[in-house]
Amino acid sequence: MASARAVPASHTEPERVEVTPSVGFAWLVEGIRPYLGYLFIAAGLIALFVGWWGVSGNALVAKQLPYIASAGLIGIVLIAIGNRIFLTNDLRRDSGRLDRLEQMVAELHAVLLARTDAVAAAPAASSGGKPFRAVPRGTSYHLPECSMVQGKDTVGISRGEVTSRNLKPCRMCHPDAA
Repeated sequence: MASARAVPASHTEPERVEVTPSVGFAWLVEGIRPYLGYLFIAAGLIALFVGWWGVSGNALVAKQLPYIASAGLIGIVLIAIGNRIFLTNDLRRDSGRLDRLEQMVAELHAVLLARTDAVAAAPAASSGGKPFRAVPRGTSYHLPECSMVQGKDTVGISRGEVTSRNLKPCRMCHPDAA
């Protein structure tokens, strides 16, 4: 007698993926979108040609107006739609490029911040009664460890110099709170 082995239900049924009409339609639109602009422009040019053909065969203006109103305007609208499709495709392509570029810049920024061999700027020590730092022609004063003055040519200033030069406190390091 053959023994029946119990097979878990997860192994007998394949995983079901729900496919909706919108998924298939989106795939179809993505596949033909680059060619839609050409199709609309070609249809617009054909409509303009038909309008011209109809107008050229009639000497009376009253008989020319229906061709201009129908074929001419439809041709212009179809060409405008085709151009709009080209514009949208270009914007989507540029948007994707910008997203990738932003991601690469963010990764580069993270790598540069994580470097261990980077030279750290030593905070300027406050020298005898000059607890603040300022750029010589600046309009604000900072604490020595403020990121706004790191790597810049600064001078030490005292509270009296802050008042005499009418300097404003930095909004990032808040030197008044220190």
